[in-house]
Amino acid sequence: MKPKLTFLFQLLIAGLAILVALLLTVWFFMRIQTANTTLAGDWIVIRPGVDHWNLSYGLDSRLQITPWSAVLLLPLGPIPVNAGWGVVAFVTLAVLSLSVPREEISERKWIAGVLMLTLSFLAVRTIADGNVEFLTLCGLLFLEWGLLGKNPVLFALGILLTVTKVQEAWILVLGLPFLAGREWNSRRWLITVGVLALVVVPSLLWKGRDWLLLIVSIPERANIMNSSLLTTAERLGGSVGLAFLFWAVLFLLTAFITVKFCRGYSREAVAFLLSASLLLAPYAAGNNVLVVYAIGAVPLLLARRWEGAVLVGLINLPYFFVPFHDLMYWWSAPYWTLVLLISWVFLALRMRAARRIMDGGTRPSLAYR
Repeated sequence: MKPKLTFLFQLLIAGLAILVALLLTVWFFMRIQTANTTLAGDWIVIRPGVDHWNLSYGLDSRLQITPWSAVLLLPLGPIPVNAGWGVVAFVTLAVLSLSVPREEISERKWIAGVLMLTLSFLAVRTIADGNVEFLTLCGLLFLEWGLLGKNPVLFALGILLTVTKVQEAWILVLGLPFLAGREWNSRRWLITVGVLALVVVPSLLWKGRDWLLLIVSIPERANIMNSSLLTTAERLGGSVGLAFLFWAVLFLLTAFITVKFCRGYSREAVAFLLSASLLLAPYAAGNNVLVVYAIGAVPLLLARRWEGAVLVGLINLPYFFVPFHDLMYWWSAPYWTLVLLISWVFLALRMRAARRIMDGGTRPSLAYR
C-alpha cells in the first residue's frame, strides 16, 4: 500500500475510533439522572444561552464566556441536555489528554500524566458540573503551538480561546510580549493583531454590549464559591484596606517577576500568570484552577520537580473531604485561594531557576518549555 493511502487509512480508522468513543460517552451521560442533583449544574444553566442556535446573554442563562468562543457551543444547544453534557465531557477529556507534554518522556510516563489529569479532583468536578473549561485549555494549547512553531495564526487563535473566561487569562494577556520573546517580530505581531481583529470586532458588534454588561456587573462576585483574593480576604474578616494593599503588592510582584524572569514561552510562566489572573480577578471558581493544574502542576511532576508533587497532592486533597459536605461548601473557596497562592509562589521559583539555567547556558529540562 502506498504511503499516502496508508496515512489516509490510518486517519480514517482514527476518525472512526474517535466517533465511536464520542457516541459511547454521550450514551453513558444520557443514562445519568440529573433531577434533584447538582450533576451537570453548570451546563444546565449555560445551555439556554446557546439554545436553538441562538446566542444570548441575560437572566435566563449564565453564559458569560466571550461571544467568539460561545459560538462554538451553538451546535450543542438544540440537542438534549444530557447529550450536550456528554459532548462537553468527551471534549474535556480529549483536551486534557492533549495537554500532557509528549517531548522527552516515555509512553508509560505520558499515560501516567493523562491519568493524573483526567482522574484528578478538578477534572472530575469540572466534568460532573458540565463546565466548559476545555475552551480555555484548548486556547492554551494553541498558544503553545503558535509560539513554539512561530505561527501567528495559531497564536491568535490561542489568544481568542484562552480569553474565553476573562478571569483566567487577563494577566496572561498582559504578559504575552514576554512569552513571545524577542524572536516574535513585527510581521508576526501584525498578522496576530489582524486575525484577532477579524474575529473580535464582528463578534463585539454583534453581541459585545450584552456580554460586556454581564462581565462588568459580575453577578457571582458574592458567590460562596468565589476564590478570588479580595473576596476571600473579606470573607475571612480581613480589613478592606489591607486586602487591597495585598492585591496591589501581588500585582506588582507578578509584573516584576514576569519582566525579570520570563524571556520566551515556558509552561511555568503560563501557569504562573494564570494563577495571578485568578487570584487578582473579581471572581474565580475552583473549577478554574484546572488550567493551572494541567499546564503547570502535572508537567512539573512529570519533570520530577518537587513543586509539581506538592501541587498535585494539594489539588487532589479534596477527594478525602467529599463526604463532609458542609466543610466542602463553606471552606472550598478559601482552600482554592490558598492553592493558587502556593502555586504562584512555586511557579515563580521555577521561573527563577529556569532563568538561571538558561543564563548559564544549560539546556532547560522538559518543564521549562
